[in-house]
Amino acid sequence: MHIGVVHTVGSPCCCAEAVTGGLTALGHDVTTVNSEEIEVRAAELARNCDLVIDHTDTFRGRGIFRAFVRLILEGHGVRLVGSGSRACFTADDKIVSKACLASAGIITPPGIVIRSKQWKPPSWLRFPLILKPAFEHMSRGVVVAETMVDARSKAAHMLKAFQQPIIAESYIAGRELAVSVLEGPHGLEILPPLEWKIDDEEYGFLSEDFKLEERSGERNDAVKALIPAHLQEQLKNHVGYAFRSLCLRDYARFDLRLSPGGTFYFLEANVTPSLEPLEAFALSAQWAGIDYPSLVDRMLSAALGRYGDSVAEGEAAVTLDLPFGPLELLVPRGVHTPPPSTIQLAGILDIQPGEKVMDLGCGTGILSIAAAKLGARRVVAVDISTKALEATAHNVRQNGFEKQIETRFGSWYELVGKESKTYHKKERYDVIIATPPQTPGPYPFGPRYGGHDGTQHLFTVIDGASEFLSSQKGRLWLIVLSIANPRAVFERLKVRFKDVTTVCQTGRIFSADEYESLEQGLFQYLLQLRSHGTAEFQDMGGGQYMFYNFFIRASGAKQL
Repeated sequence: MHIGVVHTVGSPCCCAEAVTGGLTALGHDVTTVNSEEIEVRAAELARNCDLVIDHTDTFRGRGIFRAFVRLILEGHGVRLVGSGSRACFTADDKIVSKACLASAGIITPPGIVIRSKQWKPPSWLRFPLILKPAFEHMSRGVVVAETMVDARSKAAHMLKAFQQPIIAESYIAGRELAVSVLEGPHGLEILPPLEWKIDDEEYGFLSEDFKLEERSGERNDAVKALIPAHLQEQLKNHVGYAFRSLCLRDYARFDLRLSPGGTFYFLEANVTPSLEPLEAFALSAQWAGIDYPSLVDRMLSAALGRYGDSVAEGEAAVTLDLPFGPLELLVPRGVHTPPPSTIQLAGILDIQPGEKVMDLGCGTGILSIAAAKLGARRVVAVDISTKALEATAHNVRQNGFEKQIETRFGSWYELVGKESKTYHKKERYDVIIATPPQTPGPYPFGPRYGGHDGTQHLFTVIDGASEFLSSQKGRLWLIVLSIANPRAVFERLKVRFKDVTTVCQTGRIFSADEYESLEQGLFQYLLQLRSHGTAEFQDMGGGQYMFYNFFIRASGAKQL
């Protein structure tokens, strides 16, 4: 696969280098992108990468903004490994995540939020206090305050330095733990917990200096935690519940304190735990028998399990054997692969040398190129999807028809651009080809939606054809599905054209799940339409059904 890795260039974190090495060892191609360039690189990642690992440290210099990187990536349709932007916002906002965990019954250290220099601790908040910025990570700015005077001074300094609220929590004595989790085919796997051995005997906590210290070889400050038997199940259950409560996915790490009395205090959740081989996540995986490349592979597999076939449907090169010769197509992600019915239509078109053709809803450009191969001197390929237009333009160049085929953005006959009036008033075509979306639905559900009975786009194409077809030999080629109120479509065709011929028809097998995957309840809606006589399909047994593709040729457009 082609995997994108997003990181903050200049950050002391070396996770991007480590995970790139793991991906390379697995045989994947890797594109590395600086998160500060994400606005201009997100579309590239969406177009070229099967999955993307975002390990942004800071964005625009602030830890709080790093979730925006995932938000931008999601907006472009990137398939992320790990938690989504909303979960990232929640986890990175220590105030919100602390409240979320507390509402789920998960214990966190007692604390308050300081938003100004004037603050007074409640009686239950006991010293010493841990002060930390609400939106930073890697222990940036974390300090200990032993007295009220010390706490006021340090909090005032932090408010000015970080320009964000400060969390003040009572220090929890005990053992510092890191518990990593990894989703797998059998559910959430809790990896062996890690315990940090910290030199500071009075207040042992992970400082920024501790986390930034460069390490090599084996570590003696991180050991496999020995959790008392009676607490192991409790830890597993609480970590799993915290993972679900924060809506995390694929992998994460939780930082906890285990008090001398046996209470687990959740300090924070990390949606982007350090991926360096000598840090907690990789060490815990190693203790579970998972080497580093296998750990990276498990992360990818967790994401693949969520995205399913959509990841496999990446950019693909297709060679089609048609009656007039082979046709090579590139089908990028986000553009509908030509179905068998469209391929069959390409093989039965009656386009003559020298004719002018309009291809409505060109998609990959298969019908436009077929028209050019049959001798059309000019083809206008129209689509409302810029991805489809780019795919058509590429395939036109690939097949050597740049001079004959022009791509235009437009909604059926309404083309966009200053030349549009010319197209509307003067240009006539010998052939119009259309394969419009015509899946019925009670409301819009995606690009295959064709109106409440499937005829919305079909009628637009049929009704507008007379304004653009040549009066003498103009003809409309159309595919009509039997689930799209075919009786009404044929009636409309006969009103608009003198001659309407069904050149051929083919069966198309489908299942209920195919339509339920488009929109929940859609198959039941099709059953309702069938009971009313506006959709036609047959039960084939074994949970399979069949509708028909009608290949229509209409000529003799009437001027109504």
